[in-house]
Amino acid sequence: MIRHIRRLRPALGTFVEITASAALPDSRIERAVEAAYRDMAQVEYLMSFHAVDSELSRLNRAHFPITVHPWTARVLCLAKKITLESAHRFNPTIGGALVELGKLPDHGCEFIPAGSADDLEVLGLKVRRRRAVLITLDGIAKGYAVDRAIARLRQLGITQAVVNAGGDWRCYGAPQAINLAKALGGTTLGALQNGACATSAAGLDCERYPAQLMAQQKIIAHGHWTVIAPQAWRADALTKVASASAPDQAAAWVQKLGGELLSSSHVGTEALNHPRNQMAYHVG
Repeated sequence: MIRHIRRLRPALGTFVEITASAALPDSRIERAVEAAYRDMAQVEYLMSFHAVDSELSRLNRAHFPITVHPWTARVLCLAKKITLESAHRFNPTIGGALVELGKLPDHGCEFIPAGSADDLEVLGLKVRRRRAVLITLDGIAKGYAVDRAIARLRQLGITQAVVNAGGDWRCYGAPQAINLAKALGGTTLGALQNGACATSAAGLDCERYPAQLMAQQKIIAHGHWTVIAPQAWRADALTKVASASAPDQAAAWVQKLGGELLSSSHVGTEALNHPRNQMAYHVG
């Protein structure tokens, strides 16, 4: 018999819901869900900009190479890679600009507003900053946490699951509806199977999407972007790529980097309701 468990907890700066199903005893499903939450907590502990004692904050203070956890090194490598591949539309070095705006906490270290991928060097588990940039991983780390949770659930025998961390979620097994939040129009964009979805927004719903989007060190005052991709880290990163692209280039950039732009503030109501967007997606 297939058993189902759904749990909701505060994590990753939001509420994270895990739905897990398997032909296993409830106790084993519960243990799998607990393990998934622990993995997400570990990612948050390592990569939080807000926590002064996180590994990321230690990197942002260091004037010399430091050794980091393999997960931190992995996310930093992913961030640098997609920065280069997106022609710097994605940029993890804008932490200083966000501190100046009061959007991120000031931990008292010297910094410049922003830099480039060249300012971040990752050699195995050794990481250093070439200049006093402040690295912020924000949504990409949250997406990676969702990916780690999904991997843990699979490893522990869960046959169907959804991990939903606010604007970032990933599923496998049965298809899941892709619904925009009410603040973004409440549109259903189709169904997703074995893939991830992320939405980033600016100037709309500050409680659901509190992060500040920036492009070329300028605030993006208004808009929203929803992307699907095989992994949650990639889907989240590509919402930033879309937001930093010209409206007529955003979809092409997202597709080039391994995702699909389903919805944006540049798409009118007529286009959103087009039958092409009322379909099923299988991306992984």
